[in-house]
Parts: sequence; C-alpha cells; structure tokens
Amino acid sequence: MTTPVVRPFTPADTPRLTELLHDAYAELGRRGLNFTAVDQNDDTTLRRASSGNCFVLEQDGALLATITISMPPEPALAELTEHARTPNRAWLSQLAVAPAHQGTGIGTHLWAIGRRTAADLSATTIGVDTAEPATELIRLYQRWGFAQVDSIQWPGKTYRSVVMALTLA
Repeated sequence: MTTPVVRPFTPADTPRLTELLHDAYAELGRRGLNFTAVDQNDDTTLRRASSGNCFVLEQDGALLATITISMPPEPALAELTEHARTPNRAWLSQLAVAPAHQGTGIGTHLWAIGRRTAADLSATTIGVDTAEPATELIRLYQRWGFAQVDSIQWPGKTYRSVVMALTLA
C-alpha cells in the first residue's frame, strides 16, 4: 500500500470521482436527501470539479476523498443568498470521503488544503451550504469554525440548506 497523495483533479479522474461522490453521499440519499452528488453524471462531475480548485486524495489508484474550493461561488448560488455575493468569499463544495475512510481525518486534511487554497486566492471568508437535516455535516463545519448565516431552498431539492461562513484569520 502506497502513501496517499493529494493532487489537483484532472479531467481523466471524472469517472472515478463520480463513483466516489456517489459512494460518499449514498447514506444521505437513503435518508431522502437528494444531494446532487448522490446521482450526478460524469458531465456534472466534470463541470463542478472544473468550476474551482478541486483536489483528490488518491491511494493505490483509488480516489478516497475530494474537495473543491471555488472563488467566486457558482452564479446559481449567488442568486439564492447574498452571502455568496460577499466580496473575497470562496466556497467549499463537493467535500467527500469514501465511506470506509470516513472518520480517519482525511476530510480534515483536505479541509486544511482547501483553506490554504482559499487564502492563496485572497479570500477573506469561506462559505459552504448543506442540507438542514444533515446535522452531522453541520456539526463538522461548526467544528471547523463555520457559523450559520442563512437558509436557502435550492430548486428541486427535498430539503432546505443552511448557509455557513468562516472568516479566515
């Protein structure tokens, strides 16, 4: 077994990244939360990963985790909340860890890289949104220093989303 490596996403990663996202979000999908990552196709994966700085954690040819930091956030989000229009705000999205590796610190490791990436982009704050019923994700983001600032309804979603923000030091 080789040491895990964090590297930038490449388009060739798309099918494996789609599979990782499906696996990582499957439990949320079983709970009735229709996150995009539950069943997105490769075109959606490529578009979302290419919309910012996407990183993957790979070990022995398998993608174990991913994170995307975008600045500015996607335009559709900016239409839903003023917090996505805040100057110098980066956005955290598509955070996923393979189920067998959840709770091992991989997500926190990627978060540190994402936070540095946002700072390198001259972000002063980072935003994230997630489903209100996904309380475990909300608690994770709170542990990372995020605070709730808004609530939104994405079109076609079965849940409302909380919008959270973090000020970078």
